[in-house]
Amino acid sequence: MPTGRLSSIFTSNATSSFRAPSPQPRAPLAALAATTERVCAGTLRPEEAHHLFDELLSQAAAVPERGLNNFLAALARAPPSAACSDGPGLAITLFNRMSRGAGAQVVSPTLCTYSILMDCCCRAGRPDLVVAFFGRLLRLGLRLNVISFNNLLKGLCQVSTNEAVDLLLHRTPELDCVPNVFSYSIVINGCFKEGEVDKACNLFHEMPQLGVQPNVVIYTSIIDALSKCGAMDKAEVVLQQMVDQGIEPNIRTYTSLIHGYSASGQWKAAARVFKEMVSVGVLPNAVTLNSFMDSLCKHRRTKDARDIFDSMAAKGQKPDIFSYSIMLNGYAKEGYFEDMTDLFNLMVLNGIVPNHHIFNILINAYAKRGLMDEAMHMFEVMRQQGVNPNVVDYVVVMDSLCKMGRMDAALDKFTQMVNQGVSPNKAVYQCLVLGSCSHGHFVKAKELISEAINRGLFSNSVFFYPVINDLCKEGKVKEAQDMFDFILGIGRRPDVIMYNSLMDGYCLVGKVEEALRVLDAMKSAGLQPTAVTYAILLNGYCKIGRIADGLSLFREMSLSGVKPTTFMYNIILDGLFRSGRAVSAKEKFRTMSESGIPVGIVTYNIVLHGFCRNNCTDEAIELFKKLRGMNVKIDVITLTTMISAMFKTRRIEEAKDLFATISAIGLVPSVVSYSVMMTNFIKEGLLAEADDMFLAMEKAGCAPDSRLLNHVVRVLLENGAVVKAATYLAKLDAKQLSLEASTVSLILSLFSRKGKLREHVKLLPVKYQPPEMLD
Repeated sequence: MPTGRLSSIFTSNATSSFRAPSPQPRAPLAALAATTERVCAGTLRPEEAHHLFDELLSQAAAVPERGLNNFLAALARAPPSAACSDGPGLAITLFNRMSRGAGAQVVSPTLCTYSILMDCCCRAGRPDLVVAFFGRLLRLGLRLNVISFNNLLKGLCQVSTNEAVDLLLHRTPELDCVPNVFSYSIVINGCFKEGEVDKACNLFHEMPQLGVQPNVVIYTSIIDALSKCGAMDKAEVVLQQMVDQGIEPNIRTYTSLIHGYSASGQWKAAARVFKEMVSVGVLPNAVTLNSFMDSLCKHRRTKDARDIFDSMAAKGQKPDIFSYSIMLNGYAKEGYFEDMTDLFNLMVLNGIVPNHHIFNILINAYAKRGLMDEAMHMFEVMRQQGVNPNVVDYVVVMDSLCKMGRMDAALDKFTQMVNQGVSPNKAVYQCLVLGSCSHGHFVKAKELISEAINRGLFSNSVFFYPVINDLCKEGKVKEAQDMFDFILGIGRRPDVIMYNSLMDGYCLVGKVEEALRVLDAMKSAGLQPTAVTYAILLNGYCKIGRIADGLSLFREMSLSGVKPTTFMYNIILDGLFRSGRAVSAKEKFRTMSESGIPVGIVTYNIVLHGFCRNNCTDEAIELFKKLRGMNVKIDVITLTTMISAMFKTRRIEEAKDLFATISAIGLVPSVVSYSVMMTNFIKEGLLAEADDMFLAMEKAGCAPDSRLLNHVVRVLLENGAVVKAATYLAKLDAKQLSLEASTVSLILSLFSRKGKLREHVKLLPVKYQPPEMLD
């Protein structure tokens, strides 16, 4: 057949051109080259490729190896397009056609051809064909090279990394192939994708022993995986190894560390890495800057984040929509609405088109603050920007209206949404049902539930669970029981979660006997109690001081085959310590450890706090030393507990050192941490240090709450520091916080006519002076 017929498909996209004669016949190599160009352009359709192969298989000239390999390689790398959705799959199909072609002068596939085909199989998600092509390659006696070997590793990693690791470490001699750094990179990344971090790290550490030096890609992959796991100490060790080997970290290396520190809340460490990156001349990209800004905003440091944002243009990085969303979200959470509005206007001015996510941030910010006029205005701005409010936008507004008690307005918005052609989903009905229940509109809630059922917007009791749960959390257990009965009445079968939620509600209000009645009903419905069920009841008993009943239930649970969990032991331990039964608590803690039940920092915190509560301070200190020796990852609660213990035993300097440790290990002191330091300084007569601690707290962005200020005022008054107490009472007023009943009671008792501090009463602000003293 004349080769002129091959060239016709490359001159036009029209199907009719396949039969158009060409004045200048083109050879198979030219035909394949032209087809390859169309693959790269994303315009070649599968039927056109098959037509080409019809021509190739029926013509007399041999199919050229180079042209075939280039064509298959282009298909292997072709992204999905309108013309062809699966280039790699098409390459495999065409090759199989060619290998079965009768009478065609097809040259034997080379090692390069099989390497390309194996790559195609990897990209097409067909690891079984990778192995099949590899087997065919070996049967033909073709000598393996590292490229085809690496493609085999890719295929194996798609199934299981175990075989890939075995092949890499133990079977390369029989294949007469020496793995390179990319071979290890493939398997290491495969391990990470399977979540096998330890396996990947072990392979990484074996590389130098096997004569392969890790490169920047592998080092960065290890650092990235460790950072995502929160293992920042290990990531830093790998970074140091990398630098020691003379390999310079790149932008991805630093971005991984910054993201890891940011995700774990260690913004100071993230800032350190950022500064280090800039100092060594690695310019941050948009991803790095966005990650750093996100970390700062999450820690309420939007001013610092804005500095980064404003510097992006100077660094050659134009802020993208993600940059704006991070900053807008930061401003929204801190209530800086003027800055938020100005930034939004700047975004529009700079040609960044806001999407639903941006508008949701703004609408949600206004709605949560009760600024519904502004939220409604955003709806209009959305339409002006060509973005029609979707169901998520409506849910945000309706939810805020429900929480404000404006149920009529929420239902009006619901009607508007339906009239606009936006179909309500499950979240819409849940929002309205929860709002109706919270404000006592139970008849309307039941109507909405029935309407949602008629629309088919539920598949199980997940729809009903939030209704029961929210009522219980609000202490409206009677109403929760009524809704539970209604759900039963309409023929719906509650699951264990709903029964548990109702039991939890009864336990929260101290009605454990009613919770047990619900348990009996659950069993009668054919449902078996779970570990969560028993945990709820245990917690109920312990909260009302019935620790003996809790222990009895604990034993009953074990006998019924329900294995105790860490959470259950935590409840029992806390209950025993609170009831003053420290000896029993220590025995139970020993049993827990010996039984192989996981013991984490939450359990250790309960035990440490329990020791301190029961005057076993020395034992608390001993356990704390042991934890540090075990490298247990302690948290701010642990350190705050031990700071209190140190003050209790008059080890003031050690308490100060522990407080400094909080920031030193990347943690952030809590309000409780500052409260412990301040109140103990006051008790020790160190009023200046207490003031310094308060200033440090405000400087760190940790806002003092009502509880802290009331506590400080009480301790100051109890220690006779009336002038200083007046100062902190003024701070309460300035922050529009209220006095607690215990603070009022103390003021009245200390400054009564017979009180020892009567002569100092005039030092207090007038509004806090007892009425009888003003006569």
